[in-house]
Amino acid sequence: MTRSSDPRQPLPLRSHQPYPSDWIALARELGIAFREGAAERDQQATPPVEQIRQLRESGLVNLFSPTHLGGGGGSVRDTAWSVLEVARGDGSIGALLAFHFYNSAVPLFHDYRDGNAEIVRRATDNRWYWDNVTQYVNREFFATPHADGGYVLNGVKKWNTGAPLAEITTVLAEHADRTHFIYGYLPTDREGIRFEQDWNPIGLRGADSSTVVFDNVRLHADEVIPWKHQGAQRSVLPFWTTFGAVYYSAVYLGSALAALDTARDYARNDRRQTLSPGASSLADDPLVLTQFGELWSRVQAGLGYFDRVTAELQEGWDKRLELDDDAVGRLPARALALRSHSSALALEITPRLFDFPGGRGTQRDKAFDRFWRDARTLSSHDPLINSLHAVGNYALNNTPLRYGSRFPTEGERP
Repeated sequence: MTRSSDPRQPLPLRSHQPYPSDWIALARELGIAFREGAAERDQQATPPVEQIRQLRESGLVNLFSPTHLGGGGGSVRDTAWSVLEVARGDGSIGALLAFHFYNSAVPLFHDYRDGNAEIVRRATDNRWYWDNVTQYVNREFFATPHADGGYVLNGVKKWNTGAPLAEITTVLAEHADRTHFIYGYLPTDREGIRFEQDWNPIGLRGADSSTVVFDNVRLHADEVIPWKHQGAQRSVLPFWTTFGAVYYSAVYLGSALAALDTARDYARNDRRQTLSPGASSLADDPLVLTQFGELWSRVQAGLGYFDRVTAELQEGWDKRLELDDDAVGRLPARALALRSHSSALALEITPRLFDFPGGRGTQRDKAFDRFWRDARTLSSHDPLINSLHAVGNYALNNTPLRYGSRFPTEGERP
């Protein structure tokens, strides 16, 4: 398949910069750079292909991969805060980085003992930017065994975040006999893949989640990600939900901080028609100071919660070979609680940005609404009411979160 006319086509790398000593500082630097032009990219739904190239060149895409496999060896906290800092600059790019981190970790989720080392090393050597064609709820996407090994993929996947912008994408399909999942990875220019340009949401407008059509696409044997856990893969990957929820939370909190950054900049450097008596500017208006202090304090509390759950995930990941099913199931319940809290916080904080500029802030060129639109779009992906039900069952009844098989038993199979 040729993608030469696709404006989302990945750009070639110009350099491989050495890994930094401080990953979060690097992410913060990139986030500040990405803030420039973010409003214009949002309004025009411009794919952030140059920014993704910078993520690759900087080495940030390799942050979480182990050092002995060519990666940066960063911690869960490094990874989560890097997503937050990038999202603080541009929510779409933050979301794309979030999806990259937990899709590039799929080989690690499949095998805790480096059985998929060759895949990871290939990715780090090339500084691949990964995204996904992964939806456990899609039941009309199949992998049929091929006589030469591997599979042939057919079907349609909707809402595949970042896949058109990536060199490599994970792909999840049901085996044609409907007994288990097949997980693989493949280059996005593989013959038979067609990317539709149908991503047109209210927010995250640069995080291309277009529909992807597969028409007899070959997934070669060495592109199948070996499953090394007990039995066949019949349910959601271990750690998939937990990492995903933490990274979603990072995008929400990054959006909330971006709104506060914008409010601070406006209060210091601009004006509105009404001020409190005795105030000479927004920045010394006592009502504005009180309001900003309230919002800032609430986000700081959210960041503390974020750090706590991130530390719990790090501990769980470090002990992954020792955890029983109950211990594994507690991690996503706690991560979903964080995601629910962070989502609600972002949805409350981001629209209150308009309280600072007043009517001036509603000018379209200001794009002050994009922070709320980004948070609203992401929070709609997985309805919070579903997450809160699982969180409530954990909090009230100490019931770990477990995903059952997505396939019928022998007696139920058609």
